[in-house]
Amino acid sequence: MNSLILPDEAKTRIRTNLGEIEAITCPLIKCAGRILRQGVLADRPFPPFDRSMMDGYALRAAEIGLDGHFQIKIQVPAGSSKTTLGAEPGTCAEIMTGAAVPKDTDCIVPYECTERLDSRRMRLLDPGAHQAGDCIHPCGSDLDQGEILLDPGKLIGGREIAVAASCGYDELEVTKNPSIAIVSTGDELVAVSTQPAPHQIRRSNDMAIETTLARMHLPAQTRAHLPDDPDDSVEQLKALIEDNRIVLISGGISMGKKDFIPAALNQLGLTCHFHGVAQKPGKPMGFWSHATCAVFALPGNPTSTLTCLHYYVIPALFQAMGQTQAPPPQSIRLDKTIKARDDLTIFLPVKLLANNQASPQATQNSGDLVRILSSDGFIELPPSPEKSYPAGKSFDFHPWY
Repeated sequence: MNSLILPDEAKTRIRTNLGEIEAITCPLIKCAGRILRQGVLADRPFPPFDRSMMDGYALRAAEIGLDGHFQIKIQVPAGSSKTTLGAEPGTCAEIMTGAAVPKDTDCIVPYECTERLDSRRMRLLDPGAHQAGDCIHPCGSDLDQGEILLDPGKLIGGREIAVAASCGYDELEVTKNPSIAIVSTGDELVAVSTQPAPHQIRRSNDMAIETTLARMHLPAQTRAHLPDDPDDSVEQLKALIEDNRIVLISGGISMGKKDFIPAALNQLGLTCHFHGVAQKPGKPMGFWSHATCAVFALPGNPTSTLTCLHYYVIPALFQAMGQTQAPPPQSIRLDKTIKARDDLTIFLPVKLLANNQASPQATQNSGDLVRILSSDGFIELPPSPEKSYPAGKSFDFHPWY
């Protein structure tokens, strides 16, 4: 391991050297969860016509008399072409929500404010309560034609798809999903379907990483396992690095005699931007890259792997994909006083409580996978010269995905 750097410096080095992931043109229905790389413009005003906001009657407000009686002359369902009521006074149009308001009317009166007298007549229950403009969504009152509705850098969800579709975009320029390889390491690990010997454990980190990425719409292309053999590690890593834009490695990066990954990455000509961060868990984490691939080397203990994945990898990938509108971390308050450290940043699992509070859910150690099930995420505790962090102090919260 190299000299330890601070977490903020590690994030800076990752984002400086990760590079930008290219854009592609994608069918609109396939754009969910991707990052928008173009502006989306209104191709016509929003709304595109004077729109009725209620089911009821369209009439001329100036014609409302003391008795409020009107003759129903026409019907205007949603989707019908824009029409006119005509010059005859004291007439109205029966209209549906979303329909285009007849151009010679200026007031919509909801059904519940009227009484139907017969098939062709109705009256207003309170004639004085209605005026021009009531229940009409005016053409262009939301946005003018040509205005920007969505900026590049937006994470695309259902609302964004709806806006783009309403403006006629059947495809969008979005960030390409990077090809991702997930690599586990160690002779002590066996397949999930295998009965482990007393000295072995089943592989889980690779599946945890793949599942977390999938929830973020970042599908992995490959999962591989490296034995504790330096030559085999170099050979397999060479192929994975050539075939993928991102390689995520779990394990094999600490100070043990069988931790061959750092040497293998260096042997393959990648640049080491850091190896070792002043944090707990996850101190051995490292980051390597060259022109076409970036390698995140995550510690093999489960809590360390998941913490580093959430804190470093996922935010960095979204930034490389062009996301510029990421929400800031939630700030939450401790419900009790906890011990502080002056040398390391601590990532502490917590359970969310009412009133924006959180309760620490400390694990036995970074290999304690089961205890983090009681937590909703973790908070970031920076080094402090004080002996403790008092109850009520606020810290950034990072949820598990």
